[in-house]
Amino acid sequence: MKKIGAVLILFLFLISLTLVSAAANETDEKAIACLESKLGNNCGNSDSVEQLSFSLLAMGHESSVQSACRSALKSKTSSLGCLPSSSCNIKDTSLALLALSSIGENTDNLESWISSHNRTTDLEWYLEIDSSSATSCTISYDSNDYTISIAENKKISGSPGNCLALAYDNYWLRINSNCINTEFTISCDQSFISTLLYKRPSSNIWYISSDVQSSTSGGTTNHKVSSLCLGISSCSYEDTLLAVLALQKAGVEIKPYLPYLISYASDNTKYSSYSLLYFITNSNEYLANTLSQQKSQGYWDLGSDQKFYDTALALLAISDAPETKAKNWLAQNQGTDGCWNSGNIRDTAALIWGGWPRTAATVTETASCSGTGYCMSSGECYDAGGNILKNFLCSGVQVCCDKQVAEKTCQEKSGIICSSGKECSVAEVSASNTNYCCVGTCEEPVTTPECEQNSYSCRSSCLDGEETSSLACGSGKTCCKPSTSTPSGSSWWIWILVILIILVALAIIFRKRIQVWWFNRKHKIGESKVTQTRPGFPPYSALRPMMPRPPVRPQPAQARPAARPPAPKSKTDSELEATLKKLREMSK
Repeated sequence: MKKIGAVLILFLFLISLTLVSAAANETDEKAIACLESKLGNNCGNSDSVEQLSFSLLAMGHESSVQSACRSALKSKTSSLGCLPSSSCNIKDTSLALLALSSIGENTDNLESWISSHNRTTDLEWYLEIDSSSATSCTISYDSNDYTISIAENKKISGSPGNCLALAYDNYWLRINSNCINTEFTISCDQSFISTLLYKRPSSNIWYISSDVQSSTSGGTTNHKVSSLCLGISSCSYEDTLLAVLALQKAGVEIKPYLPYLISYASDNTKYSSYSLLYFITNSNEYLANTLSQQKSQGYWDLGSDQKFYDTALALLAISDAPETKAKNWLAQNQGTDGCWNSGNIRDTAALIWGGWPRTAATVTETASCSGTGYCMSSGECYDAGGNILKNFLCSGVQVCCDKQVAEKTCQEKSGIICSSGKECSVAEVSASNTNYCCVGTCEEPVTTPECEQNSYSCRSSCLDGEETSSLACGSGKTCCKPSTSTPSGSSWWIWILVILIILVALAIIFRKRIQVWWFNRKHKIGESKVTQTRPGFPPYSALRPMMPRPPVRPQPAQARPAARPPAPKSKTDSELEATLKKLREMSK
């Protein structure tokens, strides 16, 4: 009995250790374990290039999963260098490029196929020349020189040639659409600056190119318009956005695509344009726009009812920031198996990649960026004037840059530090002088809904294992609490463990009584014995009253024999007597 109890205690102890360890796992560790189990040894056996790509991006640090997903993607690559081989498209090819370049795979054929589908945009371009005083300038292009004059009021006069025309009340020079790839060289007799501007057709919003140059008298500046987008038959914003993200990760020049992405960003927010452009350009404007799109509960939903996927791409912009609101929401809405969105592989993989990126395991001819360069966003490397180093690995979508970048202060990020008693209208980000830089506005704290004050969750609809509560949420939300009808998927193990521990404790406390009960049951002690008779006949004692008593005859006196010593007890009798003695002592 003692051995059985000891084994049971050990078994329960091991179960409790397992449950405690599982409960202690972080959100990302549980998600990784779930995703790994779903992918197995064949990367989920999926035909979806999108799912395979995100799986490789999320699990590239696991060598076995990396190998399976890499093989699956390469098997779907056509001889032209595009995916899927049956119906090549830019989006899938771009995702595959992003995933394969993240593990250092050679992707030259994918890069070439994507770049071959570039086309000229419909943006309008303008050349601006400015000087603090009146000046005469020469503009040279197509082996010809053209002279213009700029008055003190900044207006331009003269003949700039066939590729240029006076525009907007003669303050700028419009570039003819047939001269988009023409290089213009400018020289003035006074110090001057020159730059390019662009806008969408029929729009009044202007964008200034990052190509701003200056020169002293007699010096020159050079400008060349290169405005491209990507698409199979026409410009596609989603294709261009994902392709630029992938091409930049692979170390390909992407500047010609930025004007198109920037000018049409506000019309394509459903593709996470702000968060991806922040990563690509490092512009504070896109960071602020990304954070302003976050819902009060902590997630992003950009209108396509894909809040897990939208949240994953938004996290790319703030993966290195002390952002807890989104990750708290993800922890609360994580399935009992560790995955998200009812075990959706794509969404779970995208969230791991966006929120908890890991550096991929090295493959042939690749190495970690550490010690060679500096891991950062491609936009930061671009700002620093650095070069992206290929075949050096960084976590997530970061690139290996050959130049270090000093982190900006909160002021340089166009942010402020909220005073005590105020809170930021959006998630706070890190800066060189604080971890709590608000790129939104500082506001009075919002009162926590009654539902959340009671540790329940306000949702648009309750999840499996939850039921509605009458507590208030506000904003049309429903208060959801754990269902009381059935134990939740994670708590029933705890109840079983508690019950088993109680049973073992009772067994240890009352072990002596259990031993007595077991012995009595085994040997049937306390039961009356019945004299066996021949079948059909009653016991002899039942017949005695019916029979005459035989006469008593006197017996001759005989000498009483001497008492014989008792027979020695057998070993069985000794053991029985000792056992009974112990039982009597235990029952006192």
